[in-house]
Amino acid sequence: MSAVGMMMLAACSNDELVVTDEQDPPSLSEITLSLNSGGDGLNTRANRPVNSSEAANNVDKVQIYIYSPSGTDVTAAALSAGTANPLTWTAGPSNATTPGTGDHKASQTIKLNKLTTDGTYTVVVYGYNDIADYTVTGGGSAADTFTATLPGATVSELFAGRATFEVENGNLKAGTTSEVELKRQVAGLLGYFKNIPVKYPDPNASGAITTVKYIRVYASSASSAFTFPSAMSVNATGNATKTKVLEYDLSILSDYTAQVSAAGSDLTKKFVITAGTGSVATVDNSLVSGKFLIPFSAVTSTPTFTIQLEANEASGISPVLKSWKVVNSAVGSGDKSVYDVQRNYFYSIGTKNLSATTDGGTSDPGTTGDDDQPIDLSQETVITVTVNDAWDVIYNLELE
Repeated sequence: MSAVGMMMLAACSNDELVVTDEQDPPSLSEITLSLNSGGDGLNTRANRPVNSSEAANNVDKVQIYIYSPSGTDVTAAALSAGTANPLTWTAGPSNATTPGTGDHKASQTIKLNKLTTDGTYTVVVYGYNDIADYTVTGGGSAADTFTATLPGATVSELFAGRATFEVENGNLKAGTTSEVELKRQVAGLLGYFKNIPVKYPDPNASGAITTVKYIRVYASSASSAFTFPSAMSVNATGNATKTKVLEYDLSILSDYTAQVSAAGSDLTKKFVITAGTGSVATVDNSLVSGKFLIPFSAVTSTPTFTIQLEANEASGISPVLKSWKVVNSAVGSGDKSVYDVQRNYFYSIGTKNLSATTDGGTSDPGTTGDDDQPIDLSQETVITVTVNDAWDVIYNLELE
């Protein structure tokens, strides 16, 4: 399954039309919107949290723009009477499926009026959740790009695509089809860790044994806006500023204080964490979290992602007890810790294919290679990023 939306414009003859009322205006072409995604997401506000790399979406609105051969916006005239724009997406999907499967497709059809000018039309479509925080501007003409700006802090999914179709005698040209592939315009990030040390020597204090309070993941850059639909792999401009993107506050564990006290100065002790069940399943002694990121270009000589074990804040600063660079083994040459964060790529630090299970959703857990594999922070090994086939790429990232 491809984790993208698809919009198909199909040419129809008169006798293929579904006429619901003799008073309806003539509608000689149809646009079929088909959204493909495997899996479902959990809803926090209206945004879909990232608890696995499963192919999912929670699109509930689809905005359509149709441009004439001269580039003029003719959407209002082209869409048949009564067609809402944005369209309320009611066709789904809603049920979880294993990433990569193609059995999760839903469609809605929109009728077009007869168009007044023949030639090549451009259609731009984007899908989003109605309570997403983006402000969208642009799109005044076919040559114009759209910009999504994020005034808040929560990055949401947005799918977008562009295509052309031919009109002849006011109709979509017989025998032709046009397909608009809506792809995610943001990236995904997951961090899944286990065997988290309770204590760690503080290199800033002559190795004094110190309590671990946070796991934090930092990115080398950040952005608050991106353009779409974009053919560029990086459709935003980063600020080249180190930015915290994930945080795990261990002090929220109900017995955090007791575990810290019991560990004393024993550096071998790991936090005991009950396995998660229900909508977010996890293995014993692990934590998982994720989010969407606006793409950004690599920052020269700076690791794209770093993971840090940090102590409690002192004067507003958390001492860094241990830091790892996150390596992308897919980087062909040079420093493998420095790479772009690209749209529709999923960067998985640790492996979790489905949110509600730890066995990858298969009937033969432990034998297919898709079981949960959180990063073991008690072993100072390489950390790997993974990208699944529901996204364009899923990287296996490694710690270094």
